Amino acid sequence: METNFNTEQLAESEKPTRPQFLTVLCILSFIGSGLGIIGAIWNYISVRASTELYQNIGNAEGEDPLGIMSSLQDSLIKAVENAIPNLIIGILCSIICLVGVFMMWQLKKKGFFIYSIGELAYPISTFILSGGGLIGGIGAAFSLIVALVFVVLYGMNYKHLKL
Repeated sequence: METNFNTEQLAESEKPTRPQFLTVLCILSFIGSGLGIIGAIWNYISVRASTELYQNIGNAEGEDPLGIMSSLQDSLIKAVENAIPNLIIGILCSIICLVGVFMMWQLKKKGFFIYSIGELAYPISTFILSGGGLIGGIGAAFSLIVALVFVVLYGMNYKHLKL
């Protein structure tokens, strides 16, 4: 009976353990990916609702010495034109991130690369689809900074991941 106990202890000690920091990162990423899916859907709904606003801006008369209104109008036009591609890319990138995080939760190195692709693809595609406008550029830059922080934090835990 004593040998069974020692065998069970040996089997448990051979299992790799997930560091607490990696566990916290994965939980935050699970939440963030879920919010990313909800955010993509919300963005699509709000952009479609702003179509009327776009039409009103186009009909507005008056001076625009700084060009702010025309810049806003251009950004809004791009957002309306690219609402469906943004929705699809946002949901796909969030799902890719979920797959990568799930793999890292299981301590698989491949998950880091999958997560990194999903995390970095969204802000880059958002910037491209927004035409590099002021509003889209600021949003994409903020998203890219957050994505890079998480990729670096996961990179710090890469040594704990197994094949």
